[in-house]
Order: sequence, then C-alpha cells, then structure tokens
Amino acid sequence: MKRLFTLFLASLALVPACVQAQAPPPPPPEALALEATPTPSTPTVSASEEHEHDEALPDDLKHASVAKVFGLDFMQRALIAGLAIGLVGAYLGVFVVLRRVVFVGMALAQFSSAGVALGLLLGLAPLLGSIGMMLVGVFLLSLRWSPRKVRQDTVIGLGYVLASAVTILLLAKNPRGETQLLDMLSGNIITVTAADTLLTIGALAVVFVLHRLFAKELLFISFDPDTAQAADYNTRLWETLLTLSIGIAIAFSIHAVGILLTFGTLVIPAVSALLLTRRISHTFTLAALFGAVPIPIGLYFSFIWDLSPGALIVAISTVLLVASGLLSRLRH
Repeated sequence: MKRLFTLFLASLALVPACVQAQAPPPPPPEALALEATPTPSTPTVSASEEHEHDEALPDDLKHASVAKVFGLDFMQRALIAGLAIGLVGAYLGVFVVLRRVVFVGMALAQFSSAGVALGLLLGLAPLLGSIGMMLVGVFLLSLRWSPRKVRQDTVIGLGYVLASAVTILLLAKNPRGETQLLDMLSGNIITVTAADTLLTIGALAVVFVLHRLFAKELLFISFDPDTAQAADYNTRLWETLLTLSIGIAIAFSIHAVGILLTFGTLVIPAVSALLLTRRISHTFTLAALFGAVPIPIGLYFSFIWDLSPGALIVAISTVLLVASGLLSRLRH
C-alpha cells in the first residue's frame, strides 16, 4: 500500500510535465473572439439557499420513531455506553455522596483531564495519559499528610488546583491541545466508537464486580470508619481501593462521553435516591434507576431536536432530582 501511494504521488508530479509536453497549439484569433463573447451564466445556488436546504433535512427526523432512531448503529453504541456509565456511575455516586467527598470525583476528573493533555502533548493515547494521571491523583489523595492540621477536604481542594494548573501548563505547550482537549472533555456520546464502548463496559464491569465482592468491607469503612478501624479493618487500604475504583470509572467514562455526563451521572442520581429513601439497599437500586432512565430519553430527544445529548441527559437528571426533592418534602 505504501509503494502504491508513493507511485501515485510520483504520477501526480509527472502530470504537469506531460501536460506541458502535449499542450495544444494556440487557438486562432477567431476562437479567441468567440471565447471573449459573453455567454449566459448558469444559475448558481447561493450559500444561504444551500444552508437552508441543509437545515431542512433534519425536519424528516422530528417525527422519527424510537425504533428508527435506536435502529442506527451509532445510537445503539451510545445507548449501551450510556446505560453502563449511568448504572455504575450512579452506584459509585452513593459512596461519593454519603462519604461527603463529592469533590473527590471532581478532583479525579481534573487529574484525568491533565492526563489527556499530557497524552496529546506527547503523542500518546489520551486514555493512557488519563489513567496514569488518575493513579497519581489517587496516590496523592490517599496520603495522610497531617490529619490534625490539614483536613482531607483541604487536600482534595489542593489536588484539584494542582491538576488544573498542570492541565493549563501542558495545554500551553500544545498549539492544538486546547481544541482537542475541549472536544474530548465536553464529549459527545453519539460519537463513541465500538472499541471505546467495549473498553468502557469492560472497565466498569471490573469495578462493579470488585464492589460486589467486597461490598461488606467497602460499606463498613464508608459509613462507619471508626468502628471498622476498631474492628481491625485496614481502613486506609479499603479507602484507597474505593478511591481507585471511582477513579478508574471516571477515567474510562470521560474518555467515552466527556466530563459533563460523567460527573452528572456520578452525583445527581445518588442525591435523588437519597432524597426518597434512607435504606441503603433501596438507595443503590433507586440511584441505578435514576442513572439509567435519563439515558434513552435524552438520546432520543437530542437526536430529533438536534441538541447536545450529554447536556440534555444531565438536564433530565436534574428534573428528576427536583421532583424527588418535592416528593420528599410532601412525604414529610
């Protein structure tokens, strides 16, 4: 293939010489006079008319059925990836919200963003950079610097500021990095590839299985760390494992759908579930439900209304959050 491409370029280089060698003789004066005579020009389509024609095309999609929309391959991939991220992200979000470490998710997301910027600068796969910097963030946030003088939330805030500064510095060295990073972080779930879908599902499945295998320990150290430590649990080890699992889910989700939808599914469904129930088993179930329901609804209406799917899904999740809050007030 490389040789054929080289021969093709060489043939293109020989075209001007061949044309010059076989150029026809100059036309007679009569032909020049005929060419100088103005001829009626063919009607041209203005840019505005062409744009109006392009804008008229989506009108046929405004009444598309659900089966027709999700019959498209890229919409099926978006639905599968979105449901996986919504379910697992909402499940992990219960730990994040109840432990009152919502900012940990944002800090790890910012470390992943710095990794994406590093990968773009070095010409590496952005996912590898995202995972690498996420691991650095997990390490830094898991250190016990000085519990009596520096609270853990302060360490999280410092980590977020550090990751943001590193991201800006890396982008300053890459002339195209800002645009590429913005596209990746804002994300577009309907452009997720089959490989990214499988990769994301695999990573999230590993995280979910890990949580199911060690559900007792992770719940114990999350909701009653003092008692767990008194019962000879290695709370530091389990907290690091929990933070690592959340970071892995965030890194792969950001790579697939962007930071907006990732952080939205991590926080909003869990809060909605906690407003409606206090039983921990019901909380996880409701959170997963609130994380999954907005995905197909947002994808469908973003397709027929030509809106940003990630932003619409987050907006629908917020509507469910407000409804849950109102229902909770009415019940009490």
